[in-house]
Amino acid sequence: METSQNTSGSYTTAFALFEALWEGGTTACFVNVGSDHPSIIEAIVKGKRERPSSWPRILTCPSEITAISMADGYARVLGQPQAVLVHVDVGTQALGQGVHNASVGRAPVFIFAGLCPYTESGELPGSRTEYMHWLQEAPDQKAIVRQYCRYTGEVRTGLNIKQTVARALQFANSTPRGPVYVASAREVLAEEIQPYSLDQEQWVPIGPSALPDDAIRDIATALVQAERPLIITGYSGRDYRTPELLVALADLIPGIRVHDTGGSDMCFPFSHIASEGFRLGFDECTRDTDMIFLLDCDVPWIPSRNPPPEDTTIYHVDCDPLNQQIPVSFFPAHGRWRADSFTALSQLVNYIRGDASLKKTLRDPKYAARRNARDEVHKARLANIASQPRLGDQEALDAHNVGSLLKTSLPDSTTFVIEAVTAAQILSDQLQPSRPGSWINCGGTGIGWSNGAALGVKMALANLEIGEGRQPNLVCQVVGDGSFMCAAPSSALWVASKYEIPILTIVLNNGGWKAPRNSTELVYPTGLSTSASDDEINISFRPTPNYAALAEAAAGSEVGWGNKCADAEGWIKGMRARTVGDFKEALQHANSRVVKEGKGMLIEVLM
Repeated sequence: METSQNTSGSYTTAFALFEALWEGGTTACFVNVGSDHPSIIEAIVKGKRERPSSWPRILTCPSEITAISMADGYARVLGQPQAVLVHVDVGTQALGQGVHNASVGRAPVFIFAGLCPYTESGELPGSRTEYMHWLQEAPDQKAIVRQYCRYTGEVRTGLNIKQTVARALQFANSTPRGPVYVASAREVLAEEIQPYSLDQEQWVPIGPSALPDDAIRDIATALVQAERPLIITGYSGRDYRTPELLVALADLIPGIRVHDTGGSDMCFPFSHIASEGFRLGFDECTRDTDMIFLLDCDVPWIPSRNPPPEDTTIYHVDCDPLNQQIPVSFFPAHGRWRADSFTALSQLVNYIRGDASLKKTLRDPKYAARRNARDEVHKARLANIASQPRLGDQEALDAHNVGSLLKTSLPDSTTFVIEAVTAAQILSDQLQPSRPGSWINCGGTGIGWSNGAALGVKMALANLEIGEGRQPNLVCQVVGDGSFMCAAPSSALWVASKYEIPILTIVLNNGGWKAPRNSTELVYPTGLSTSASDDEINISFRPTPNYAALAEAAAGSEVGWGNKCADAEGWIKGMRARTVGDFKEALQHANSRVVKEGKGMLIEVLM
């Protein structure tokens, strides 16, 4: 251990916590402070004043779900855990679906929560001083989130605070990545200790795993010899180097197809002839195959709806091939290996390029014929997709023409953060993501994720752009009204305004939740619900809120205090669109406002 510098005042466990986060690579902390944080608040002020250039950026989040979703989105881009600070048991509970999303979506997030003081009568600094200190003491606070976290720990002395933080970050950064949770009581956080630091080179995460030689041979041979090979992926595009390798593999083996069943990342370019696009588990391509290569995906097909033929050869490579946190997951495979996707694909591509026997096989004229046939299928598919949008100015808006207009109206460099549950697959068809990082979806199922995640994505991209001297790219959140309402939208909008994080938000207002009706009809295709109204099955949001007005109201206007607003338009502009013409006009305004002026905008699409 090395001695750390401390310029003035006491050096406490709380101060060492933030030092440890910074030294471990965490640059932002999304906070919702409370009565368990006096020493943390003191440390925040001390750090901001004494070492502002080497201290995590602290952002206030009125809702915990905003905080964790911002950290989640930030980590999706930079790959480095960001920190979330919450308040004892109630703040931990308020993280809600965000913990599920980070866990299932493989997003590294560091969560820190205070614990109720364990002394009552002033025995130690930080002892109980307020009424709620008796009410907020949970028998096992860490249990609230333990089953979703890669690691849960408690700091019981400041003497090893940095080791605890470093260990937690190791877990968060080791695949499968995910959230970690550390807690500590006020007395421990107030403890004065001697400054110290760790050698970060000794606290690295687990390195990437490679395939054994026999696995490389077996998978490569099976892919080449199969008549209808299919690759199914889901998360591999999180590493921006991986799509290029999948393209190389598809080019080496003409006729191969690549299908995305997760939709959380751009895993394979939509523009490539091998692309089968994105579908959540159900697609007929899984029925037409004799060899499947599963690559970092959770649900390759729905066994009751589209299982592959029984004689299909299946190989599975994943950082978590047994889906250890999913109790019921029975997808078969003839070979299963824990390995890093980028590393495994590099091995496979190099093996095929260097194996004389496989190269000879691939010279057979049938492979060229397969490439030509696949090219024709792909062209027909793109033509069918292009025929779907109705683009006359008076046409009503739907997912097809919304997606088409977003693709043609916004810059090619736009990053789309998508949470349109029943429209996501159509949007993917129309947006046709082909650039690594251009499409980011949750991966989990806790709706409302994108409200905060899009802000985190924009923050992370801005950091990259500043570091590389590039112009800022547009971040466009596309979210259904049901998801938008589900996770404190006013909190996220206020944070965007407060910290001037400019994004374009598209709210698809179809009047409520459509997914529950679809789910019910899959089980009861001729049931009572098929003739029931949305109100009757309790999925309607009508009369609908005015989301455009909500955006302007939540965005930090001073009206209500001095009854004057310096900027009559406010920092976030809200617009509503009912027709194609309306939406075109709104998108023109968005290009000027968000891209050029660096301000926020929300467009409500009435569908």
